[in-house]
Amino acid sequence: MPNFCAAPNCTRKSTQSDLAFFRFPRDPERCRLWVENCRRADLEAKTSDQLNKHYRLCAKHFDPAMVCKTVSVDTCLSFCGL
Repeated sequence: MPNFCAAPNCTRKSTQSDLAFFRFPRDPERCRLWVENCRRADLEAKTSDQLNKHYRLCAKHFDPAMVCKTVSVDTCLSFCGL
């Protein structure tokens, strides 16, 4: 099943490219910041667990310096220095 980007007006989905998709954080405060920065009022009523399970943001919505590509196939976000 493909992942779809939750950012407004973004039509990217995981089957279209090798672009990484990131789950919303489970931490309620970090998740609230993602929703705020995402500018999706409809997501504000959802819990961080619901957002983590059902919503993703593609790597295009993050500073490239924060996206870490590891030796394995995994891609992660780096929060060092924040």
